[in-house]
Amino acid sequence: MGDAAKVIDWNGIDVPAGVGELFAELPPGRYRLEAVPDDEGGGSGLTAEEEEGIREGMRQLDAGEGVPLAVADARWQATIDAARKRTG
Repeated sequence: MGDAAKVIDWNGIDVPAGVGELFAELPPGRYRLEAVPDDEGGGSGLTAEEEEGIREGMRQLDAGEGVPLAVADARWQATIDAARKRTG
């Protein structure tokens, strides 16, 4: 979420305190409110497969199977350069 984001907690019935001040800070326009996952609920927003992929990567790093940042960066740069040559 960006620095300008404001998060309110709503019980579904009562208007939260401070909502008037929140809207007073916004310029005229159309806005969309969106539910934000509850950080305390443990939901990461990732699928089970994505979470397992991260855990596997962490296990590999713990086992010393990581790639130094400079090497990974060079690989990505080579991939980007090759793609630019194909499309350029």
